[in-house]
Amino acid sequence: MKPLDVRDAAIIKAFPVGDYPKTVLDVGCGEGRLIYHLASLGFRVYGVDTRKYETWKNSEYLTFHRGSIFDLSSIPVGGASVVICGQVLEHLKGWRTALVHLLSLARLRLIITVPFKRSFYSPEHCNFWDDENVNDFVKFCKPYSVSISKTITKPEDVELGWFDYVIVVNKGEVKK
Repeated sequence: MKPLDVRDAAIIKAFPVGDYPKTVLDVGCGEGRLIYHLASLGFRVYGVDTRKYETWKNSEYLTFHRGSIFDLSSIPVGGASVVICGQVLEHLKGWRTALVHLLSLARLRLIITVPFKRSFYSPEHCNFWDDENVNDFVKFCKPYSVSISKTITKPEDVELGWFDYVIVVNKGEVKK
């Protein structure tokens, strides 16, 4: 299992606290680094990506599927307690449609990460967020409460002014 990075830690920190069904859906899971860790903690985790990776190994707590956020019939579970979508929306021309679908899949919490402007730039990125337009997430996620924070992924990014936004949409209450 590959070690977690700062972004992964920020996602885990955004999980609900308390008694709730421990189901997680990671849309755009890639090789599965984060969700392997979550499965080892006892979460029931479903990973979805548009392509299949050689690193995918299903287990009692972890199931991988090839699918797309634009085709909800390809998503293995609806109503997961926590839905994660990390470093994906910057690649999608229809990110608003993807966001609506992500909201429909999350029961308690949706956790999204996107890079600031052209931080971690890839030619595949077609969306860029800054301190002004990242608030579009608040508008699109009404009536739910949304919090937006920043996380630096490595020390050298401080000098470059690079960071990721961590967007947390709280949809429901957790029993304390």
